[in-house]
Amino acid sequence: MKIFKHLTAEAWLTSGLALLGILGVVFMTQLVAAPKLLFGRSLTAIPPTLFPTLILGTMAVLAIALFYSLRGSLLSTVSKTFEEGALLRVVMLFGVMIFYALMMEPLGFFISSALSMCAVAWLAGNRSILQIIVVSIVSPVALYLISTRGLAVSLPELSSIEFFYARVFDASAAAVSGAEGASQ
Repeated sequence: MKIFKHLTAEAWLTSGLALLGILGVVFMTQLVAAPKLLFGRSLTAIPPTLFPTLILGTMAVLAIALFYSLRGSLLSTVSKTFEEGALLRVVMLFGVMIFYALMMEPLGFFISSALSMCAVAWLAGNRSILQIIVVSIVSPVALYLISTRGLAVSLPELSSIEFFYARVFDASAAAVSGAEGASQ
């Protein structure tokens, strides 16, 4: 048991991520609800477990690869795993992720993602307010559009935000079709 005392933070992180990824893939059917059926057919274009399985499987493979690449430096004679307030930051990050999971449904994807990204950026040490705001707005919008439009994944969102996205897409589609009609 002495070996656990001298594991570095990188060893703990990579082994934890690999374990979480593997467990997520194994228990995927308990993590993702079955899709709604209409006349015996699914309403989604892809199975709802595909995207989470890809993400968790990729996370597990990358964590194992990182663990392998760090194999020579995973032990330290002096443990620096929880120095300088690192444990408090880990607990606060866990709290932010719990907040994100619990607020996804009532606040919607965009607002809960933006708030969580602000908190994570602050915990990571970023103090540039402009950079935090830009990243916290652009990233959730890009993730929402890629997930809903490209991957056909349904994400919880407030109706007002969904209506805004719909108006933007309708306006851009009308502008594109108007430009094509004018060029012909």
